[in-house]
Amino acid sequence: MTAATMLDDPRAEAAIAWMVEINSGEMSEKAYREFEAWLQADQRNESVWIRLQESLLPCGVAARQGLVRGSVTKRLMQRRQSRRTVLASLAGVFGIGTAGLALTDRFLPLNHILADQVTLTAQQKRLTLVDGSELVLSPRTAVDLQYEPGLRAMRLLDGKVLMRIAARSVPFHAQVEDVTLNTEAGTFLVERREGVLTLSGLEGAARVGRGGAGDGLSRGEQIEFAGGRVRRRAFDIESATAWLDGLLVAKDRPLGSIVDGIRPYFPGVIRLDPAVTSLHATGVFSLVNPSDTLDALAESLGLSINRIAGYWVTLRPRDS
Repeated sequence: MTAATMLDDPRAEAAIAWMVEINSGEMSEKAYREFEAWLQADQRNESVWIRLQESLLPCGVAARQGLVRGSVTKRLMQRRQSRRTVLASLAGVFGIGTAGLALTDRFLPLNHILADQVTLTAQQKRLTLVDGSELVLSPRTAVDLQYEPGLRAMRLLDGKVLMRIAARSVPFHAQVEDVTLNTEAGTFLVERREGVLTLSGLEGAARVGRGGAGDGLSRGEQIEFAGGRVRRRAFDIESATAWLDGLLVAKDRPLGSIVDGIRPYFPGVIRLDPAVTSLHATGVFSLVNPSDTLDALAESLGLSINRIAGYWVTLRPRDS
């Protein structure tokens, strides 16, 4: 299968999406029937599926056996593939190069494909945990969950998650790299993208820090870890949670920051000319229709917007 064939044929993309869905452990009987129907509908579907499974063993074996959620991650603890390994495997399976994989990654984040829970581009997911807590995963988010006697914990690998933690005798631990948020109960927002970690308090109290010690985090407070520095500040709760309603609220924000908030919702590549990244804008923008939002930003800031095949978008000064 050549790169051109891959880009014109959705079978490979569908196979990857089915693998993630099966590994989630949350597929309904109806979904399983739909998966089997997809396999049987075209021999080429089954061929792509088998080649994908063989390339990602032992994950492929686990997917076909329908193991419970989280078991795949536990089995791969000592054999977890790096992003480079996964990408190399997929490249070998589908016969595509870096450009083809980059395009696939814009729909399905390949970096943490083996996580317990993964959301696709523009997908939002709500999870009710066994202790009654609730997680809301924003698009392109990956988390691992660990629940056992005396322990309830979540590890955020990438993305953004809203945590509504139910009060229980066992504290809840949310870990991102070497930073841990510990709480008895409450609502918190945790985000990790592009090397920046932000923890925000929406309700209740928590302790945030490295190792055993930590600083308090309460409603309206935010702690940011970036570039080896730690910054504490107040934040606007309404703006920070607008994504739950499919909105992005910008109050005199740089265009670069606004576009960073749009990217998880756009299944393509958005490029900014360096000359426009620091332009500021204010408004309430739709995340449900990111293309329309980009058009609105271009018009309000007097920019030129160019599109190639609908997936490559560039914003630049109008006279360039």
